[in-house]
Amino acid sequence: MKKLALVLVVLMALSCVNALAVDWNEEGLPIVNEPFTFSIFADDSGLPEEKIMFPIMEAETGIKIEWQVAPYAVQTEKLGIALSSGDYADVIAGWTLGDQHLIDNGMGTKTFLPLEELFEEYAPNIMEVLAKPGIRASMTLPDGHIYSIPYVVGEPEVFYIPYINQQWLDRLNLEMPTTPEELKEVLIAFRDNDANGNGDPNDEIPFSGDPNNLDISKLAGWWGADAAGAKNQFPYFALVDGKIAFQANTEAYKQFIEFFADLYKEGLIDPEIFTQDVATWSAKGKQDLYGVDISYGPSDAYDDFPADSEEYVKYTKNAMHPLPVLKGVEEPVYHRISTGLTLFRTQAVITNKCDAEKAAIIVRWFNYLYEADISRQTSTGPFNICCIKMGEHLYKEINQDFWKDEYKEKYSWGNRFINSLPRYYHDDVYVENPAVTLPWDSDVKKVDEQNEMKMALYGPYLNEKFPEVWSTSEEDTIRSAEIQTDLNSYIKTKTAQWIAGQADVEAEWDAYCAQLEAYGLQELLEINQRALGEA
Repeated sequence: MKKLALVLVVLMALSCVNALAVDWNEEGLPIVNEPFTFSIFADDSGLPEEKIMFPIMEAETGIKIEWQVAPYAVQTEKLGIALSSGDYADVIAGWTLGDQHLIDNGMGTKTFLPLEELFEEYAPNIMEVLAKPGIRASMTLPDGHIYSIPYVVGEPEVFYIPYINQQWLDRLNLEMPTTPEELKEVLIAFRDNDANGNGDPNDEIPFSGDPNNLDISKLAGWWGADAAGAKNQFPYFALVDGKIAFQANTEAYKQFIEFFADLYKEGLIDPEIFTQDVATWSAKGKQDLYGVDISYGPSDAYDDFPADSEEYVKYTKNAMHPLPVLKGVEEPVYHRISTGLTLFRTQAVITNKCDAEKAAIIVRWFNYLYEADISRQTSTGPFNICCIKMGEHLYKEINQDFWKDEYKEKYSWGNRFINSLPRYYHDDVYVENPAVTLPWDSDVKKVDEQNEMKMALYGPYLNEKFPEVWSTSEEDTIRSAEIQTDLNSYIKTKTAQWIAGQADVEAEWDAYCAQLEAYGLQELLEINQRALGEA
């Protein structure tokens, strides 16, 4: 192996084993030419032996995995014990890992191996991802090493926004609102005029949202406060003129609260918006009760209707359109979650149970997961059963509407793969509509009309995205987590209470701001400034 000598220098801290002298290939498939096994500790709710993709992957790579799998809560507890006792797997993967694990066990104890040189030698697919803007910097710890294998998902730049029911607007001859005040008038019209046309004048819910990802604070951007709490390394902070600044104690945030509290008082907001579960929220959507709904996509509250059905045309295609960024001030903002890729940077590590050769083979196996066809099948299901490859990065889902229930279950999302493992979901073309027929040699690209519409409406208002950085010290990491936990819970609670009329924002505002400081807001600001290199 031409660079194993160099890799061995990098891995001098390894504790253990003799060289395996395995007959393996540095390129192509299979990865090994003789039986080979390594162990993976990961969190998942299903059984590894039921995963549809594993026999396919074993046949292609020649590698058999010894799985140590249990649900997240179980594995979280086991991981601490394993790291303390030294009885851990070759690979530790999944949502149980966090930044502090890499700091403590990579930079610190060297339990986790540095991987950057192995990537350079054996993982061109992973290197392709590391070359994308911001990814390598986000993966690299302060000591200059990369200790984990990234999980990268190509996704829209704009999601979790309010969608407005265009059919209701059309039925009532209403214009698309452009300001918060105009939105209120539209919501009143939805409430008072049987907007869904079912004959019941009292069942409309003018405004609601997906409870799984309800970050209503993002709408403070209508008044200029970029106060997002969800999917944000620095919750309720924003970059203002290039500097980090807290947003949930600003006058703009207070204006946002006052506006939505007024909507709630007027009966224009779902009274269960802060308490309902996904099933309840979705059940209302299926009854055509929502005028405005915050969700990932326009049809999330509805069933996955067959593409040629009346329901698909009504709900998915024609009903919910993106609500524009409303102008409560001349220059509103909207929180940018993504630049087109979402990175989960602590999804898998290789431990010092492995020598250089074994670590290289494992890196090759993860590089295989990054192949476009493999990533697609781990998500959608195997080719010629759940989807068809129609061309390079062009796939078509097979219509499962008429499958028996047991067959649907066998090939369901949870039974395809252990979905906490890192992969790269390419920015490929995915033909979701089984009714669409394209020629096998087609180079036609699917146009995401919704995404184009969202970017046209939201693109000009998207803020600068925070770089993903590492805290400068273990002390800062621990203290930041403590303060953020208190702050985030308090802000979310008070925001819900004020909007739902359970408390008065005007009467409590000064005390609220003082409590933020008491929780350590200024200290957190200084920690974040150090992390971003501002201090």
